[in-house]
Amino acid sequence: MVETLTGGISLLDIFLNSVVPAFVVITIGILLGSKVASGIAIINRLALYAAVPALVFTSLLASELTLSGAVRLVIGHGLFLVAMYLLAQLLSSRYPPGVRRAFVATSVFGNAANLMLPITLFALGEAALERAILLYVFVTIVLYTLGPLVLAGREGMASRSTADLLRLPVVWAAVAGVALNLLGWELPTGLSRGFDLLSDAAIPLVLLVLGIQIYRSGLNVPGRASFGAALFKLLIGPLVGYGVAFLVGARGLDLSVLTLLAAMPPAVNTLILAIEFGGDADQVAKTLVLATLGSLLSLTVVIALLT
Repeated sequence: MVETLTGGISLLDIFLNSVVPAFVVITIGILLGSKVASGIAIINRLALYAAVPALVFTSLLASELTLSGAVRLVIGHGLFLVAMYLLAQLLSSRYPPGVRRAFVATSVFGNAANLMLPITLFALGEAALERAILLYVFVTIVLYTLGPLVLAGREGMASRSTADLLRLPVVWAAVAGVALNLLGWELPTGLSRGFDLLSDAAIPLVLLVLGIQIYRSGLNVPGRASFGAALFKLLIGPLVGYGVAFLVGARGLDLSVLTLLAAMPPAVNTLILAIEFGGDADQVAKTLVLATLGSLLSLTVVIALLT
């Protein structure tokens, strides 16, 4: 059982105990990049199609979240996405269309899996992780349905995006977990232990994928738009997230989890979708790397304020 941080913990303690563990695994992924970068698709599929769905299923199956609490979380983050979209559109209005779309996409879609899940667990505990997993499923649905439109305009909105979403096991794992939870069913011990073993691999795998992806993206010199997008996501994001969450009545862990998700750097899948649907992948990659590295400091401060 992971202990939740309490008051009186220093910034250094938060940095070392809540943020550094995730970045240790990310760094290993970066160091292994030259050896396994060509196989990142396989590693990513192991996480996406096996380990993460198992984590989603087991967590939602055992979740004690109420329906009203779950709805509040979804509404809170949904309003955050809308607010960030409008603000990002306003701030990037002078950029060329491709750069502007990349600015907006990296501002709206946060890293709800690779960083959000482990850091939520280390900083806020397992009850908060249940909330983070619910939001991860919601973000995945929004990203795969609206992400292509945001990144590449109308021409990027392909009919197959919905079909791709329906093929993602994480969606069906969430449905199954919630359904069995509502019915009050429990898995046989053998099945339960098997899913638990598989779910334990989820967080290490997604962190390794993030590290390998950073290696592949490279540390190219970012331009003004990349710096602006990274700063906007890391500094303004948590303020907007906290304000919106407070307005919808979120308090305690709900408020903390919504704020922490708002403080996350851009989602890795934003880059994948940019490549797939013809967005400005170079701009997205630069912002992604810069914001992820910057989140070492920004997340430490946000967690300190929340705890």
